[in-house]
Amino acid sequence: MLVIAVAPAAMIGGLLLKQQIDVEKNYQTEQLKRLSNTIGQEINYRFYVLSTSLDVLSRDRLLVQGIDNFFLSSHVFATLESLVDNAPLVKSAYLLDKDWDEVENYNGISGIESLKNIQTHLLKQTRLARNLKGDQWIFNYYDEKLMSHKLNPSERGVVVVVPVYQSTLTEGLKKDPLGYLVVVIPMESLGKMIKPYLSNGEWVELNRSTIDSILFTAGENEHNAPSMSLQRKIVLDNEYVADALNYELIVYMDREYKGDQFTQSLKIFTILSLIAIALGLFGAGMTYRWVSQPLAALMRIVREYSRGNYNVPKRNLRFMEFYSVDNLIQEMSSTIRAQVKNLAVTNEALTNAVKAQEEANVQLTNFNDNLEKKVQEKTEELSTTLKREERRREMMQSLIAFFSKVQTDDLRQLVIGQLKELYPDAGWAVKFHYDGKGWNYEDVPFHKLEQLELLQTNRDYFNYQGNQLYHGFNLLDSDNKSLGILVMQAPDLQIDDFEVISIFSNQLASTLEGKILNQELKRIAITDSLTELANRKAFDIDFEAYTKRLKRYPERHFGLCIIDVNGLKQANDLHGHKMGDALLIAVGNILVSACRNTDKVYRLGGDEYAILLEDGSVAACDKLTERLHCERNKHVITTEDNQTIKVSFAVGYSCSDSTCVSTMFHVADEAMYQDKMAYYANNND
Repeated sequence: MLVIAVAPAAMIGGLLLKQQIDVEKNYQTEQLKRLSNTIGQEINYRFYVLSTSLDVLSRDRLLVQGIDNFFLSSHVFATLESLVDNAPLVKSAYLLDKDWDEVENYNGISGIESLKNIQTHLLKQTRLARNLKGDQWIFNYYDEKLMSHKLNPSERGVVVVVPVYQSTLTEGLKKDPLGYLVVVIPMESLGKMIKPYLSNGEWVELNRSTIDSILFTAGENEHNAPSMSLQRKIVLDNEYVADALNYELIVYMDREYKGDQFTQSLKIFTILSLIAIALGLFGAGMTYRWVSQPLAALMRIVREYSRGNYNVPKRNLRFMEFYSVDNLIQEMSSTIRAQVKNLAVTNEALTNAVKAQEEANVQLTNFNDNLEKKVQEKTEELSTTLKREERRREMMQSLIAFFSKVQTDDLRQLVIGQLKELYPDAGWAVKFHYDGKGWNYEDVPFHKLEQLELLQTNRDYFNYQGNQLYHGFNLLDSDNKSLGILVMQAPDLQIDDFEVISIFSNQLASTLEGKILNQELKRIAITDSLTELANRKAFDIDFEAYTKRLKRYPERHFGLCIIDVNGLKQANDLHGHKMGDALLIAVGNILVSACRNTDKVYRLGGDEYAILLEDGSVAACDKLTERLHCERNKHVITTEDNQTIKVSFAVGYSCSDSTCVSTMFHVADEAMYQDKMAYYANNND
């Protein structure tokens, strides 16, 4: 029996150990996949953040001016330093002019020839590339010294080249870059990023070619030990990159994942099980022999006593069973008589207990009747309370559902409809101050609303003194200013209903405040802060809308005027930027006054303006240009020292009925440039 009990346990233990080995292998295989995916995603994410930062930095106006202006070198150096400090992957940065001569660097090596190699590689790539997505170019460098040996001992890594243009390119235009922003990502930066994800027994190999590979590891690892690996492709690519750069990522893991330990445990467990079985069999035999002989003798004595033979010879036994049985037989008769007497006494006590229990049952029945009545009363009270709470919960759920769809334009009608759904027997009215519209009301006399509005205070709630029929709820913002009024006509306003309406009015006030704030933010986002005209973002949105309208309705042409202020730099240099700002504001006012109501004026940035003509025929553009020519020499502004500055600007236009939409900006800009050249030629004369 011991064998039967122990053997299955040993077999099950062995199977469980083997199953655990398989589970460990599967787990580490899955762990290898997760590690590979995590490293790949981290590299792609870090590179995307860097590309975004470089795209923004390449548009920095002072950085662009610093290419040709020595006095801005400190700003250029600070900008490169900030880029390296805030981008963990980047350790060195260069700013080059259009001839690839160094303007400034941070953590770089001045005058190195490796930059010329990058220039050659870039020219080769741009000639071969087609259908480019972005302006940023990525190159792998090997055995190139682009920074100090301390920062890049392997002399390997990635170079990102970003063209820097004089101004933001418009779709369809081609310009040569003013310079280049070059950042260097050493392989040591990639290793520093990857190592936190590695544990002992794990290492990563990053390959670009058979001779260009590097190994990253965590702790002390035996790379020659049996290992499992997973290979995947890393593509450095995003919307800003012109041509992607590919790497091969191989993740290794030590294969000695405790498989030998489990096998050794299985062997030890099997040997111990066999030893336990053998010892159990031997112990069982000895125990049976030691116990069975005295028990057999005792059984013989009991049989003789049962037959009435009490003259059984005594034997020396190992146990006291014989003596106990003998005393038991002798004392049995006296014990039985004593038990009978005790039984009679117990029966009498039991009879008395039954009578007492019957009396207690009667009392318990009466108590249960009274308790049932009280429970019924409390149940009715609780039911009433639950119904009231259920009604309140339904109202709150309805309010939550309502405020999830308050973005509709007809918010006032939506409020009336929602409140009517909650309280169909009540009259409702609402008025918002911000939109200048009047009351929206239903089942409320209008003259009562006018009277109640005169009673409005800064409190959350107000009503007629002594009149509980009309209730006013003030819609207050976070500064305790009224955004509107909510009026309820109901004869009996319970405390629960008052709380629900108060919550609704407070939430409605928060919604109105957020809506007003969003409208103001949208206006600011498309408005130039100096001239209060529409900005470049608004121009791009409207130009795209006009383009789509032209595709849908080919007969509806539009026009584009490009205006550039003459003499702005001279005004800034001679009279300060305050006078330059006044000149820009004056030009904006002149352009607005010369345009029709259907035309829209934009400040694109700096001294450049644009006008979009909804009716953009050649004749309409000619008329507007004539008006602008007449206006541009009529106005002057006066400086603080009573000097006058003439307000002048150059104008050029293009029309969609005579020019392709994709080249309209270029045509108008070229015409403006010709007008500006004529202005300066006449003034020089």
